[in-house]
Amino acid sequence: MLRAALETPQPDPREQALAKTLGLPDLVARVLLARGVETPDQARRFLRPDLGSLHDPFTFHGMEKAVARIRDALRQGQPILIHGDYDVDGISGTVLLHKFFSLLHCTNKPYIPARADGYSFSRASVQAVRDGGFPLVISVDNGTNAVGPIHELQQAGIDVIVTDHHGTTENVADAFCVLNPRLPGAGYPDRDLAGCGVAFCLVAALVESLSRTMRQSSEFADFLVDAMGYIALGTVADVAPLRGENRTLVYHGLRSLSVSRNPGIRALMDTAGLLHRGASVDDIAFRLAPLINAAGRVGHAIDAVDLLCAPGYSEAQVAAKVLEKHNEERRRVERLLQDEVLQLAAREQGPTIVLGADHWHPGVLGIVAARIAESTHKPTLLIAFDGPVGRGSGRCNTGVHLRDALGRCSDLLLSHGGHAAAAGVELRRDNFEAFKERFAEACTTLAPAEPPLWVDGTARFDELDPATVRRLEVLAPFGNGHPRPRFVSDEVTLVGTPFVDMRGQHVHVRVVQHGTILPARVVHGIDLFERLRTDKGPWRIAYAPRIGARGEDGPVQLDVHDLSPAAGDRRNGHVASAQRPMETP
Repeated sequence: MLRAALETPQPDPREQALAKTLGLPDLVARVLLARGVETPDQARRFLRPDLGSLHDPFTFHGMEKAVARIRDALRQGQPILIHGDYDVDGISGTVLLHKFFSLLHCTNKPYIPARADGYSFSRASVQAVRDGGFPLVISVDNGTNAVGPIHELQQAGIDVIVTDHHGTTENVADAFCVLNPRLPGAGYPDRDLAGCGVAFCLVAALVESLSRTMRQSSEFADFLVDAMGYIALGTVADVAPLRGENRTLVYHGLRSLSVSRNPGIRALMDTAGLLHRGASVDDIAFRLAPLINAAGRVGHAIDAVDLLCAPGYSEAQVAAKVLEKHNEERRRVERLLQDEVLQLAAREQGPTIVLGADHWHPGVLGIVAARIAESTHKPTLLIAFDGPVGRGSGRCNTGVHLRDALGRCSDLLLSHGGHAAAAGVELRRDNFEAFKERFAEACTTLAPAEPPLWVDGTARFDELDPATVRRLEVLAPFGNGHPRPRFVSDEVTLVGTPFVDMRGQHVHVRVVQHGTILPARVVHGIDLFERLRTDKGPWRIAYAPRIGARGEDGPVQLDVHDLSPAAGDRRNGHVASAQRPMETP
């Protein structure tokens, strides 16, 4: 069987009527219905999301208090320190607030901790606030659980407004106010916002206090364009679900990146080769985000802030070259570490990969951990030790909630935090072995049953003409929580000889159904190569159709995510899974 619990929506009798009303192919309407978009009005709002549909930012518990404090600071001319984080989400949200306060002629300073200082507020953060004489601090993408440092600042008469989307419900910092949609009682209806999205909510609330002249100015219009771009960068790079408000913000943000007149954004786009064609979600994930992240990984994240805040294009080009150099160094260090870790990981026999060393560069641990997690299908943690303490990054794609697993080891850790699929830890060297054992137990206990493979419905190959497959793009942006449309087809046979691509990851085949032949690649299907070479089918396949690299008029190609002997076939019926289970939308 394809999977014991394949979730395939039944044919919907409303499909043709919805398609006709919208002027779209039946296949597009099939996906809309499968994803809960059932009426023409819902579909129009989904296909062209409106910024006016965003929730009232004052639904955040504490937003009125935060706005009142900031307005007091503006009236009294008090300087503000914006305390960001060294990843793309934290950087983009920091720049967003810095640009907004600068627009209001408010003295403010963007501050990003060095990676060596650790995540969120540290001793260095407290010292920077005190040395600068800042009576007000606003965090971006951090701060929820920074209990000690924030308590120290508050006791010193320095107000801290936290904007964040991380953290646990335990040990929430006693800040002036905390704006975090994931906390119980936060009040905000959308829990999925990235850190930059929460920062934007604060800006949206503050905008109500602006004069009509300011709101209608060209400077404010330019700021809004750039703000959408920053939010797209941070939301996509943080792999936040592209549903609800995130979808709306990223939809407009992708368009903003292509039209922005901001020197930093233009130089960033130019460096990534995107200036004249715009950016997609994949472009952010694989071109723009690595450039921004490289600063915080092998240099200092303030270099990325300098780029996005550059006053002119010549200054932005210089700053972009700095990020390029950081990115080249990041690649070099990453290759060396990955080669070493792969050898060590091959010796690990347990349900998890937990490795540490003194000479590892902490800035690339997360990237390498992600690669190891993908290749081994095990929760992976890599830790760089410096004296008695180690800091590390973890990644997981098996469905184990990393932050929850680390929570079960909290007595062995100095600190931890993050998301379900990515997290950071800090621990003492002498607890390392005990932590390895406890973490493996926690991941085993929390391991979920294999989730069903979600598809949007059945499809025939003769429905997958290039024009129809191109129209599926109206459903973009695709990403976490809203993957590319996927379908299942029966009675598919293989023709010709399969081959493996140059990177040794995907198996390329040609598939035929009722006389229609299409090229396909079995994603991460190297383990199936010998079977596909000898067994021509019939198969049942689950796949995402796409237009091939030849261009707009190129052939349709299929990315096959799972396949099994066709129903009723007497061949070996074990699951032939092309890759790990995919998240349901």
